[in-house]
Amino acid sequence: MTTQSTTYPDSAVPSTRKLPADTHSNAEVTEAASNELRGRLRHAMDSSKERLTEWKGGFEEGVRSRPFQSILIAAAVGATIGMLLGRRSR
Repeated sequence: MTTQSTTYPDSAVPSTRKLPADTHSNAEVTEAASNELRGRLRHAMDSSKERLTEWKGGFEEGVRSRPFQSILIAAAVGATIGMLLGRRSR
């Protein structure tokens, strides 16, 4: 049976490879990526807020148009949660 040993470079030894002169520094690349990520996140948050506002308006309209049905649904959900939590505590 033959064994092969893998030699890993020592991390304490500096690399002899040089980067091309026209490359960006790590800080510039990181900053550009960070700015892009911030922009995407801001756009996602804004669109999520708009969707939530629309959903909330539709929900309120549905409750106002059918108040009795809404009360019965809320009571059924509350009873179900109460039964599930009651079983867990035993």
